[in-house]
Amino acid sequence: MDVVDPTERVAVFVDGANLYHSIKNYYSGVLDYERLLQVATDGRKLLRATFYIVEKQESDEPGASSARSFVYNLNNFGYKVRSKPLIMHETFSASGERIVSHKGDWDVGIVVDMMRLADYADAYVLVSGDGDYVEAVEYLQSEKGLRIEVISASQCTSQALLDVCDRHTDLADIPDLFRGQRLRAEG
Repeated sequence: MDVVDPTERVAVFVDGANLYHSIKNYYSGVLDYERLLQVATDGRKLLRATFYIVEKQESDEPGASSARSFVYNLNNFGYKVRSKPLIMHETFSASGERIVSHKGDWDVGIVVDMMRLADYADAYVLVSGDGDYVEAVEYLQSEKGLRIEVISASQCTSQALLDVCDRHTDLADIPDLFRGQRLRAEG
């Protein structure tokens, strides 16, 4: 186990979409976001915790108030929430078939925020298993001297990200992270 330096300044970046899909595919139960932040900071000084979400914009739709409640709760737990709308693209195939695709990720925004805070932090905790962050992680380690830790579901974490991070914590190994937890069978 690593020795914790309580003076170490840590910033936490939560890729909400990546976390959501990991939980949906591999776990059941409700994730305790306050507990997640507690584990991420691990007794260190929290510089900033940012939770990145993509939202459908239909505010009159059922569930819109629960989305607002979710954001409100994240704020109460200590996260700064950054949100962007889910963008829907509609095209038609040569045969006239309607094709709908959705775009909504924060990869570039998260990397930009990581670069902005690099001179103020000692360590980063990235809550994501997305391999798109590998280049940024390598840069932050080598050029800024940051320790980069990853929290994610091992089953859907890029091997390249696992190879470059300084420490990896599997969501399944965090005690009391899920209420009503059951690991779903793979396959």
